[in-house]
Amino acid sequence: MYDAGALLAEILTIGDELCRGEIIDTNSSWLAERLWDLDITVAWMTSCRDVEKDIREALDLAAGRAGAILVSGGLGPTSDDLTVDVVAALAGVEAEVDPPSLERMTARFSQAAFRLTPNNMRQVRVPRGARVFGNSAGSAPGFEVAIAGAPVICMPGVPRELHAIFDTAVQARLIELREAGGENVERLAKQIYRVFGMGESHIATALDGVLGTAAGASLHYQVKFPETLVKLVVRDPDADAARQRFDAIEADLRARLGDKLYGTGDDSLASVIGARLRDAGRTLATAESCTGGLIGGLLTDVPGSSAYYAGGAITYSNAEKVRQLGVQPATLDEHGAVSRECVIEMARGARERFGTDYAVAVSGVAGPGGGTEDKPVGLVWLATAGPDGERAREFRWPGARDQIRRLAAHASLGMVLRMLTRGDA
Repeated sequence: MYDAGALLAEILTIGDELCRGEIIDTNSSWLAERLWDLDITVAWMTSCRDVEKDIREALDLAAGRAGAILVSGGLGPTSDDLTVDVVAALAGVEAEVDPPSLERMTARFSQAAFRLTPNNMRQVRVPRGARVFGNSAGSAPGFEVAIAGAPVICMPGVPRELHAIFDTAVQARLIELREAGGENVERLAKQIYRVFGMGESHIATALDGVLGTAAGASLHYQVKFPETLVKLVVRDPDADAARQRFDAIEADLRARLGDKLYGTGDDSLASVIGARLRDAGRTLATAESCTGGLIGGLLTDVPGSSAYYAGGAITYSNAEKVRQLGVQPATLDEHGAVSRECVIEMARGARERFGTDYAVAVSGVAGPGGGTEDKPVGLVWLATAGPDGERAREFRWPGARDQIRRLAAHASLGMVLRMLTRGDA
């Protein structure tokens, strides 16, 4: 049976279309993220068909292991929408119409001049005695019943309706369930750290032993190309104790990862750079060849970036490198476009022409063709220019064209961040 103190949750999504791959299950990921914010751990995610036997078995299994079960789907008007009937049977009650939901549906249909058909009545049924959660975004209400002592919360599969019911009622109910464990309720201290410039295996090696012998502490890794997310979680019934243990581990974690750890939570390289530039009252320009505007795109994804990003030049051809950025023809003749000399002149030219404090430039061979023995596919040169001078770096990345271009764009931002942080690209 489940541990009410830990309140491990299970998410069950119901629908043939999910199991056939016809639609992507966004409800599970959305719910899991929201539960994580509530210090509730989702231990299992299950999907099953619109088949009575499958739904019954999935709910039986969930009720035997989870402290809260969140179900989406199967609350519609058609004969294959079976959730209400199966849940009611497992709870040992009959299904009945919920009068407030019927009244709300009738008013909605009347206002839209939409004819109410007999099967629409299926949408406003709930198991008798259920706790009902009104649906402000649709017809079918959410509801909660107990199966084998475990609370089962059912919501429609339509994401907009599920979100509305969760935000207006289910979230508060889950907090009640979480707090019902009293002193045994597990408190979480957690953070996501964003790392660029180290592979997952190198990060794990660097953090080996960082948890020490602390019970209830764990590290989790997620590759979100081209960066890696490191998640530190500390669990303890005492919130203050969890935070103290977390702070000690975090200090060591930050020291081990150094400047490869650039942000936390929802930070991005572009947003961190933008904050630094805005706070310092400085500006940035870009000069791009193989990335074709990706760097500028990342920077302008951040609202308010016009305060510090002046613009960029996409100089894919050698002629445009000369015309727009002032790269010397002799430089191209002697060293080629993919070279230290070229990217330094590109960065210098962007800084001068846009009148900015800083500039970053990139030129490389993204492939799949165009490589040579001296300059193979994956060779990329980056350069920065600023008040403290000009610097360039060479990278050689394996991978497909889109991977190389994305790595080059993010590495360019990484160089800018190091330049802003310590004056050393």
